[in-house]
Amino acid sequence: MKTCAEWMPERCYNMGTGGDDRPADCIRELHRTGGTTVDMRHPEGRHVSEKRVTLRGPAAIMLCLVLLTSLMSAPFSALAETLTVGSTVEVTGTGGDGLNVRSSADSAGAVVGVEMDGARGVAQEGPVVSGTFTWWRVQWKSGVMGWSVDKYLQVAVPSPIPSAPTALVATAGIESVALSWSLPEEPGTAPITAWRIYRDRHADPSTLVAILNVGDQGFDTRTWTDGPMLIGGRPYWYAVSAVNANGASDLCEGVQAVPQVAPMPTGIFFLPPELDFGGEQTSLVLTLQNTGSTPVTFDIIPGASWLVGVAPTSGSVPVSGSQRINIGVQRTGMPAGTYKSLVRVACSTGSMNIPAQMRVGMIQGIDVSRWQCGGDHAGDPINWAAVRFAGYQFAFVKATEGVNITDAFMSVLVPGARSAGLLTGVYHICWPAENTAAAEAAYFLKTAGQFIGPGFLVPVLDIEPRYNIKGAAMVRWIDEWSGIVRGATGANPLIYCSTSVAADLHKADPTIDGRYRLWIAAYTPSAQPNTGGWDSWAFWQYADNGTVPGIGGHSVDLDWFNGNEQSLSQYVIGGITPASYTLLSAVMGNGLLSVEPLRGSYPAGSTVTFTARPAPGWEFTGWSGSVTGTANPLALTMDGNKSVLATFEKSVDPNQHIITLSVGSKVAHLDGQIVTLDTPPVIVGGRTLVPLRPIIEGLGGAITWVPETRSVEVGFNGTILLLQIGNRTAVVNGEAVVLDVPAAIMNGRTMLPVRFVSEHLGAEVQWEELTKTVTITVNSATVSGGTSTPQ
Repeated sequence: MKTCAEWMPERCYNMGTGGDDRPADCIRELHRTGGTTVDMRHPEGRHVSEKRVTLRGPAAIMLCLVLLTSLMSAPFSALAETLTVGSTVEVTGTGGDGLNVRSSADSAGAVVGVEMDGARGVAQEGPVVSGTFTWWRVQWKSGVMGWSVDKYLQVAVPSPIPSAPTALVATAGIESVALSWSLPEEPGTAPITAWRIYRDRHADPSTLVAILNVGDQGFDTRTWTDGPMLIGGRPYWYAVSAVNANGASDLCEGVQAVPQVAPMPTGIFFLPPELDFGGEQTSLVLTLQNTGSTPVTFDIIPGASWLVGVAPTSGSVPVSGSQRINIGVQRTGMPAGTYKSLVRVACSTGSMNIPAQMRVGMIQGIDVSRWQCGGDHAGDPINWAAVRFAGYQFAFVKATEGVNITDAFMSVLVPGARSAGLLTGVYHICWPAENTAAAEAAYFLKTAGQFIGPGFLVPVLDIEPRYNIKGAAMVRWIDEWSGIVRGATGANPLIYCSTSVAADLHKADPTIDGRYRLWIAAYTPSAQPNTGGWDSWAFWQYADNGTVPGIGGHSVDLDWFNGNEQSLSQYVIGGITPASYTLLSAVMGNGLLSVEPLRGSYPAGSTVTFTARPAPGWEFTGWSGSVTGTANPLALTMDGNKSVLATFEKSVDPNQHIITLSVGSKVAHLDGQIVTLDTPPVIVGGRTLVPLRPIIEGLGGAITWVPETRSVEVGFNGTILLLQIGNRTAVVNGEAVVLDVPAAIMNGRTMLPVRFVSEHLGAEVQWEELTKTVTITVNSATVSGGTSTPQ
């Protein structure tokens, strides 16, 4: 309908007022035939909720005179006596419309920003009187600077709580992040007593990870280092809050950092590189293999309380040896979800964090529509066999939308997914603001009814915010639509929606989660999605940008089901038979693993045979993962998802012995076994002196101390060495040999030059500078006799 002004402009007078009927920062008079148009704008020049009032003739003229007289008699500045340059000011009284910030002290100045009620800034210049207004130039916290009228400014009262910290910087290190920040612009009315540091794997960090109190290291310097329990190469977001006696500030603007990946500890190889506790697995085996030339000690540190049963937690891996470490998880009592943490392996040659992930009661699936279709795989644009092989067990396919939209690929995608073994269902996108529930239910049943029956997943009502109505009206619409579908199919539909929609529905009807199961769309990484108040969730669309084998060139929605195969069967119309299972196999060391039959998935109850075949010079040492022991071949019944690791180690020569000693350490190794020394090795004159008695005697040799001459006789492999304390001349099988460093007595123990003794006994000696470790390799044939005396 047209207004009077549009029909008779010459006889109408229009008065536009702001949403709060406040006078404008300018008044324009437009003279026309027989009338005046008065355009009264919002004080800051905004046209939010603009109203039109039509006046005619003398009434309009009289109103203009009254308003002009009022404005001319009003004081220019209500703050003239209190507001000065340098004052902190705050926007107030705009009624939510906001205060315009202009490029000049004039109503005609360009609007460079809008500051809402509560916004703060510092007066930089003023007052400037222009027309009927007093203007101040303000530097706002938002970063905008410009001129605003003073009518909606007030001198800010100091906040009792500090404002957010400023200038947060995150500097990435190796599996660590160093944070630094600056003081808040407003410190509050009480001293700051603590800094709270938050971290998460998403852009809105909300998990409190540290509190720095007065006196703590880093409190005064406003610095803190997170680590080393971080995963290198993965992003983390941080934010900081300031705390005083009156409360805590808002979080500062978050920053992102990606810690550097730690180098692999020298001489150590891990398998697997990540610990993924899928299915119902309660433990995995982490294998450390020493590929270096010296033994490596280790400590295992779990990064979360749900990582349990670590055994052993520390130890030593001999040269060419391996160590299996059992790592378990606590599933009992854990809510369904994805839990992510790490296991830190701290070795004597370096440290590294291994990602760990546990899924509790969840099965992975996808949802698709024509947007994922673009290929030509055997008449179906999706290679469903590849999808199933990758471990996805269910799929929802778009069927209809509103009352006249059918997905062009529905009739191809649904049969294709089912033929590949995926549980399949269809969903309907509703337009409740446009159509009745009855009309949409009828269209959905007519179009997709053949896919809502025994063997299919229950149907889904997809509620998209852009087509939505709110509150109780939406709940009534859902109940009517679902009632019609349920009456026709016997299946109670799922409700798919975002967190905000779920919250709106639950607020309108707190009993709704007792009538329907929720499929929640929430893309923030966490162990649990935000359900908007619903007690639980059945399906979780946790990503909308996934990559799935068999769906090339298109991002895919990824979903979790909150349960196992048995509970998933409750969402299949008429129920299902036991599902098939997946198998993951791997090899540690040098050898081959035969898996028969080899396929992507295995029917429940079927048998798989594993045969381990070591390479020449290697031997098979056992199974780990879902099975243990050394039986070879091994028959495994597929009663769940399985993982199998075959480990091969180098064959051991019984006549070869390996000894390792490290400077400063009383722990030595003889053929992988720990030998405790009374005195640690030392370096003298560039040579390493060691107490060799336990090593020589452990190999079957003999060391004899001759107190009269303060000399030592070493016998091994038919060779006799004579060394005298402090004498650089030694005797080897009756011949004199000059030493670089003579034998010495330290802490009451005789210390012998290890390289000289070893090489003259026919051993091979290697020195590792990084760890200050000596490795002695001895091939024993015969052993000399001798009499040893305590020393």
